Amino acid sequence: MIEIMSKKYLTEKEACARYGYSKCWFLKGRAQGYGPHFIQLRIGGRILYPLDETDAWFKKKLEINE
Repeated sequence: MIEIMSKKYLTEKEACARYGYSKCWFLKGRAQGYGPHFIQLRIGGRILYPLDETDAWFKKKLEINE
């Protein structure tokens, strides 16, 4: 986990492990405009997912599918 300006971020690998989705799923989500919010540190650089926002996104996704 990475902390930037007091906000916690997950790497893509950590997000895959935490939520049980593949790297490919996250990649497709970014390319097609679905999935949780992310930031890219620079062009072609590391992808990070804000922990609180990503947790909320998956919680909402689970509530819709119930």
